[in-house]
Amino acid sequence: MSKNKQDLGPYRRKQFQTYFQFSLIAICFVIIFVLFYACTGRSKNDIDYTDAKVIQMDEPADDSPVVVFETNKGTFKAILFPDEAPNYCKFFTGLVEKGYYDGTYVYQTEPGVYFRAGSPNADGTLDDQLDESRQKVETETSADLWPFRGAFCAPVTEKDNNFFKMLFGNDVSYCGTRFLVCNTIEFDEETKTELADTDESAAAVTDTFLSWGGIPNYAQQMTIFAQAYGKESFSVIDTITGAATPSENGTTATTVSTAKSDAPIQIETITLTTWVETEQDAYVPENSIS
Repeated sequence: MSKNKQDLGPYRRKQFQTYFQFSLIAICFVIIFVLFYACTGRSKNDIDYTDAKVIQMDEPADDSPVVVFETNKGTFKAILFPDEAPNYCKFFTGLVEKGYYDGTYVYQTEPGVYFRAGSPNADGTLDDQLDESRQKVETETSADLWPFRGAFCAPVTEKDNNFFKMLFGNDVSYCGTRFLVCNTIEFDEETKTELADTDESAAAVTDTFLSWGGIPNYAQQMTIFAQAYGKESFSVIDTITGAATPSENGTTATTVSTAKSDAPIQIETITLTTWVETEQDAYVPENSIS
């Protein structure tokens, strides 16, 4: 019996080595599968052009909700899209009705490209815990809404993700009270070529970017909830995106770091109405970027 016990030791060691080798092989297969899935799997924010529509170009229905922004730089109006971004539109209009945005600031501009607004402070910071609690509205994306010139977007404030959520496309991002209004990037030849090489099913979207302007790299990255319209609106947007504003660290948010900021730009008030109740000037932007 003693001899048998001595013979069992090497056998167990060999058996353990075999199990260990098989375990390593299995782990390798799992890692390969995970990496393959991560590289080929679709995220819920992946762009799907199959059924994409360009509803921002459509004439609004008479009862379409409209928001009118009165600022110290002029007035601009936008159509809301409660069918495509129901949660954020409800959240946003609720704040408007409470007067939350009255006296808030445009706190950052990227010259000619966009401006950020809706902060209670000129530097873009929030006031208190009440504001912080309003920064977790789940991001909504739609194949029918795109960051064209005049689009209103709700930038991401926080992400709830880990490796497995990102792997299986279950990661969640949130937005809040502050918003961003798109003007347009410069569409140089390289950018135009990249858009032209996009999937043929995206022709309506890419053609609109090329004729209307916008920020293509924001596509499906944040909630789009409204679209500016009218000559006056786009004139004011051009004015605001051309202004220098203080950023959170006290420097101006322009491409020239030494630039002096202009006088603070404020939203004096926002009112809610409908398309039929507003002065219906030209819906699309006056200027083409082609």
